[in-house]
Amino acid sequence: LVAKWLEDKKETTTLHGKITLGTLIIQDVFAIVALTVLNVLQEKAMIQIILAPFKGLLLILLGILLARYILNRPLRFASKYPELLFVFSLGICFLFVEIAPLLGYSGTIGAFIAGVTLANTIYKNDILVRLKPLIIFFNMLFFVGLGFQMDFELNLSFILLVLLLLGVCFVVKPLISYLTFKNRGYDLKSSFISSIHLAQFSEFGIIIIGQGVFTGVIGKEMTSIAITTVILSMIISSYFIKYDTKLFIVVEKQLRFIDRFFRKRKIYNTVMERGANIIFFGYYDLSKELYRKFEVMGKKVVVIENDPENIELLKKENIPYLYHSASNPEFFNHFQCDAAELVVSSLLDLDENRSIIEHVKKINSGAVVIATAKNIRDSLALYEANADYVIYPMLVNEQHVSVLLEDYTTDINKVIGKKIMEIARLKEREQKQKQTVEENKFLDIDNFMEMTLLKEPLKVIKKTFKGGKE
Repeated sequence: LVAKWLEDKKETTTLHGKITLGTLIIQDVFAIVALTVLNVLQEKAMIQIILAPFKGLLLILLGILLARYILNRPLRFASKYPELLFVFSLGICFLFVEIAPLLGYSGTIGAFIAGVTLANTIYKNDILVRLKPLIIFFNMLFFVGLGFQMDFELNLSFILLVLLLLGVCFVVKPLISYLTFKNRGYDLKSSFISSIHLAQFSEFGIIIIGQGVFTGVIGKEMTSIAITTVILSMIISSYFIKYDTKLFIVVEKQLRFIDRFFRKRKIYNTVMERGANIIFFGYYDLSKELYRKFEVMGKKVVVIENDPENIELLKKENIPYLYHSASNPEFFNHFQCDAAELVVSSLLDLDENRSIIEHVKKINSGAVVIATAKNIRDSLALYEANADYVIYPMLVNEQHVSVLLEDYTTDINKVIGKKIMEIARLKEREQKQKQTVEENKFLDIDNFMEMTLLKEPLKVIKKTFKGGKE
């Protein structure tokens, strides 16, 4: 539900969108761990309890083998025939659903690993297109099944318990999330909106409760309470997500009071010096050549960013930056743009872009302001707010394709040259991100698996397949 909201609002690439989706993925991982523990509790023999984690690693290893070395070839053949791709993908799902119980795990865990396996193949987009109608259909059946399981009496204790859980959902959980994000160094608005998006109870919660009832750890009466709470949390949180910016405005003063008790985890530049000629709001992948051109022209560039990861990239490139957020009203009290010739905003928030335009034009009416919009309505609103130019990503993509087609009809070498430059730029960006991740001690899933118990098996597998290719 949250992912769908972010997609519909075109906020998946925003800072709070990335925080929310990343947190949800981690929650799913912990849910899988919880289901695993519940399965282990069913075992009575000590040897089975000891072997349970190794069986789980074996299931994960099977997914890695299929995704990396086996599935791509048959999927390449199946992709030529839509019906075959549909049936083959379902076959992989049912394969894991059948194998998981043999290793002592529930079919739910098997289905989850099957989805992760298919998502790590190069044909994941084709598979998603074919399976999407079926996914929607089974989502409907999932909620129909929840309705069948709801057998309760509306007594006072039932209502009080549901209200208590909803209080945890919409007060305690967002508060913990907000404090965690603030402690990680994220700005006020991103932390608040991310915590609001993460307020609801997950569908996985119902699955965990159901598994707990099945194993006898939880009483049967908790099933109806859990289903009622999850459904109500989904309904209420949908309005929270829809009006997240308005909610932030309502509680902003209280949040700023709480914000005084937080200290920055890292020392970033938070004071803007005078004399900046080109100002970017949001990290732009400025190539070294472009930045050198600005330097040769005698232009001073400053990037205003509120994402700690992008700040690390800017520090690595020695690009002047300011760690701040346009959503903070205090920022504009010290915003120096009297020497600005060009101001470019990659932010998608309409109110933030309006504030930028208003303050820049008020201080320096001669500055050119370029803003970014996530839809046509916002584009027109920004033009009305006196923006000099508005970037609408979908329209830019269409214009880019039009230019490529024109080059293709006149000179194919131009297209090839652009392709080579684009590949080089993307590889350079990827390398920068990898270096930043390593310096900040974050691990991707491949490195994580190689540093765990799967280290030696993966080495053997890699050598075997490498030898086979040779």
